[in-house]
Amino acid sequence: MTPRLLISTVALCLGISAPTLSFGATARVFNDIIVEGNSRFSDRDILVTAGLRRGEAYGEQDLLEAIEDLEFTGEFDEVRIRSEGDRLIITVDETPRFEGQLVFGGGFDTDTGFFVGGALQIEDALGIGARINAELTLAEEIQTARFAVFDPDALSETVGLGVRFAYSNVEFDNVLFSYEDISLSPFVTFDLGRGRELEARIVFSETNLRDVDPSASAILQSEVGSENAVALGLTYKFGGVDPSADRFTWGVLLDAEYAFAGDADYIRAQVRGDIFLPIARGFALRSTAEAGHIAGLDDYIVRATDRFVLGGASLRGFERGTVTVRDIDGTVDTNLGGNSFAVIRTDLLVPLFPENPDVGTFVFADIGSVWELETDTAASGQLFDGFDLRASLGIGASYDFDFGRLEAYLAAPVEEATGDDDEIFGITFRTNF
Repeated sequence: MTPRLLISTVALCLGISAPTLSFGATARVFNDIIVEGNSRFSDRDILVTAGLRRGEAYGEQDLLEAIEDLEFTGEFDEVRIRSEGDRLIITVDETPRFEGQLVFGGGFDTDTGFFVGGALQIEDALGIGARINAELTLAEEIQTARFAVFDPDALSETVGLGVRFAYSNVEFDNVLFSYEDISLSPFVTFDLGRGRELEARIVFSETNLRDVDPSASAILQSEVGSENAVALGLTYKFGGVDPSADRFTWGVLLDAEYAFAGDADYIRAQVRGDIFLPIARGFALRSTAEAGHIAGLDDYIVRATDRFVLGGASLRGFERGTVTVRDIDGTVDTNLGGNSFAVIRTDLLVPLFPENPDVGTFVFADIGSVWELETDTAASGQLFDGFDLRASLGIGASYDFDFGRLEAYLAAPVEEATGDDDEIFGITFRTNF
């Protein structure tokens, strides 16, 4: 039995693929050796690994050993050798190559407390140029997991395809309920050129509003339970802020979602605009404006898990989630969220330490409001759902370490509404390890 027949017979018995070889049994001299299918490795590297040289005589056993040497590297899914006259042709299928990183981190911020987490990023995965992103964050009040696979040119050079999975469990200590949310979202992206991008998606989600405090507003009590939804979404992005560009840059994001199936029936729209304007001598202006509205359709009532709130990093000077529509019944203050919101955050960067680029200092002014509540349940006490502006002024500083970033601010509310909770000091520290 020839070596090739022996290997093929054993492979067949084991249920595995045997090396592919199209070659006679007699040793022959090959004056030319051609390599096909290689992109990451040079012809020379492949020939050296295989132990083959032009002008040498090789028999069937020699070439089987060359195939095995190449496959042993793990860089090739399959190696095939055939002959055409005095030419030897080696065809290789390279294993998919990917580049990635796994990062663990942790820190503290005044919105969520202490947290730890990890992130995995893989480029050129699955052999099709796909990107894989996974992220896990664990904090006392919130736990999140996200996973996404995206191929930016799956359908054409400008049309990408992907899918996202997200899970969150939220137990904030300053609201009278907890909730759990899970979603799966296939999406397609369109690169429209000149910094413009459009995303269309379908979202399958389930949200469970639970653990409502018995003393909470009757409005919140009426929203308890699990809710399924199927929604269509569109996101349009144009431009983007680049603080390193040393010129005026800006970006706009428009996002809309229509829930049309399952238990939910609503439409939501949001807009965000960012600008960065260098002034002179290290001074610069950066500002973000956001607004949004969500409305129930056909008598559907939007729940607290989908309504808007502000505070913390989104409106400095006020505790996270407490700039909201609220139902105050005696000493019980129930934060309900609102169907509409608007906010502007503006920083003036002031270079107090121009010799140290890792230190940033700024003064800021924030202004915003959350208002309107659609409900068919009577409030337990007095409902505050009007358009009451909140505003704050403050100072802040940041420092970039080799192992992380620290940012802190002091804020003073200058315009408040009934029931607001102030937050004078805010801090965020993040590090990777």
